[in-house]
Amino acid sequence: MHIKSMLHRLGVAVVAGTMLTAAPALADDEAEHFIQAVLDEAEPYLDAPDQETQFDGIRQLVDKYVDMRRVGLFTLGKYARRITPEQKQVYLPLFKEYATGIYQDSLSTYAGEKLNVTTSIDRSTRDIIVNSEIIDAEPGSQLATMVVHWRVYRTRDGDLTIVDVGADGIWLAIEQLEQFTSVIANNGGPPAGVDALIADLKEQVTE
Repeated sequence: MHIKSMLHRLGVAVVAGTMLTAAPALADDEAEHFIQAVLDEAEPYLDAPDQETQFDGIRQLVDKYVDMRRVGLFTLGKYARRITPEQKQVYLPLFKEYATGIYQDSLSTYAGEKLNVTTSIDRSTRDIIVNSEIIDAEPGSQLATMVVHWRVYRTRDGDLTIVDVGADGIWLAIEQLEQFTSVIANNGGPPAGVDALIADLKEQVTE
């Protein structure tokens, strides 16, 4: 399975129900302010006229605000506890490189646009969904009605990090979880299946 095909599904009307089925709780002002600050910081990069500057800026933001270790282990699903230390040492930096590329491709879709936070759902004290929309998008365009979601994790120390991003109900980490666990299962499960996933990721990041 060509796992990078998920890039073309962001924006298609598929709902990741496990992310949104919990009963809505209170909004979270702190998480909203956190995401708005990230979006404001991203704006100059998204306004850059060349893709290289856009991608460099997005990489800096990903390094600064996304908890790639947490996301990388989440995408392994039930296999996260069965990955060997040696495999983990290879997988985690490889996943970071691979996922950063996805963030670059996905977020560059909004080049030249301004994103503003609109609402949030405090699913728990440590798990928050923050929604944002594009302001001044061309009426009638797909971007005019698109909702961009951010999943925020609050650590025990109170720090906020991003652990997923999505649009119109499609979440990148959920997509990766489904794809990665399928690759592992289809190759006999751990450890061989994890080796197959690592090989697949190496192929993707060298394309």
